[in-house]
Amino acid sequence: MWNPMSARSAGVFAARAFVPLAVLLAGPILADGGGPVSSSPEARVERPSYDVARTRAPIQVDGRLDDPAWQAAEPFAFFKNADGSPPPAALATTAKALYDDTFIYFAFDSADTNAWSTRDRRDDHLWEEEVVEVFIQADPTHPSYIELEVNPLGAMIDIFLIDVRKPIPYASWNSAGLRWAVHVDGTVDGRPGDRGWSCEMALPLEDVVTAPHIPPRPGDRWRANLYRVERRPERANLAWSPTLVGDFHRPDRFGDLVFRDRLVP
Repeated sequence: MWNPMSARSAGVFAARAFVPLAVLLAGPILADGGGPVSSSPEARVERPSYDVARTRAPIQVDGRLDDPAWQAAEPFAFFKNADGSPPPAALATTAKALYDDTFIYFAFDSADTNAWSTRDRRDDHLWEEEVVEVFIQADPTHPSYIELEVNPLGAMIDIFLIDVRKPIPYASWNSAGLRWAVHVDGTVDGRPGDRGWSCEMALPLEDVVTAPHIPPRPGDRWRANLYRVERRPERANLAWSPTLVGDFHRPDRFGDLVFRDRLVP
């Protein structure tokens, strides 16, 4: 989620959410979470697009990413800092997506020398620590979207938002069929010496109520963004499609998921 807001700062973010992108890029604007947003050429990025292949067999959601379908799936383009600048070299992040008649699947593989989180309950404020996140907006003409977050301890928060930063109360909307799992190459104890962690999520297509077709038809386009929040040993907020401001809740900056009929593996 990144940059949880106090009641005092909520109005600031709400106002910024409607500032045209051209204005945001015209000069440095201070984000709530830190320094100025870059106006350099590398921050002037296009919204990316990703072709989602169809898996022949359901994914075994165990966090290990060893299904043959994952080996055949294409990765999302290079993750960047949310302001569009290159990420720290030590935080290599790979993500992939697939779908079938029942689920859309996401996989993350995150290099991490200190995988860290302390929250282990569903619907807790996981974004305050280390997480990977998926935001999905199947119909960009409708303001609602779904947010999924998983941390290295395997905790999940699933949120249905009726508009930007307007969630249904967390505990009142939980996907009954949602599946997720993590695998950590190391320990989640706040100490260095880890190698990284991986995560799988399987979101039931029936939960994506604004989608034009269930299951998606070849050529259907959804909006989405993928994020990674890192806290140790250094702080970073990474995005597939950089939001260019200090907030992940920017549907106008989501990339495109394009569903294809290519079968894998």
